[in-house]
Formats: sequence, structure tokens, C-alpha cells
Amino acid sequence: MPQSVVGLKVAIMLAVIGAVIGEFVGADAGLGYLIMVSSQQINTALAFALMTLLSLMSIVLFYIMEWLERLVSPWAEEQP
Repeated sequence: MPQSVVGLKVAIMLAVIGAVIGEFVGADAGLGYLIMVSSQQINTALAFALMTLLSLMSIVLFYIMEWLERLVSPWAEEQP
């Protein structure tokens, strides 16, 4: 059980990256699209703000998975 939760933690990070790449390629809305548009318009502040938002979103999702891991498998302790 703990191995599958570790896989989910990795997958959730890659899902955010995949969604942004998908928006880079073929979307007309979303955070990835806004990053592309702000980069083309040389709006660096907006591009960095959006990348920071995406980073925070990934971190929050990772820690939600961490919490779920503790909830689902309390017997699995972290190894030093």
C-alpha cells in the first residue's frame, strides 16, 4: 500500500506538468496558455507569478497526498 501512495505522489506532480505542457501546445485558456502569452508579450512579472502559482499548486497537492498516505496507512513509518 505505501508503494502505491508513493507512485501517486510522483504522478500528481507529473500530472500538473503534463497539464501545463498540454496547454502550451493546444489550448486557448489555462495557466499554461497564460504563461505562453505573457512570455510573448514580454510580461515577465506575470509569467513568474503564474509559474510560482503552479509550483505552489504542485506543493499543496503533494502534501495532500502525504496527508492521505498517513491517513490510509498509519502503520508505515518513514525510514531515516
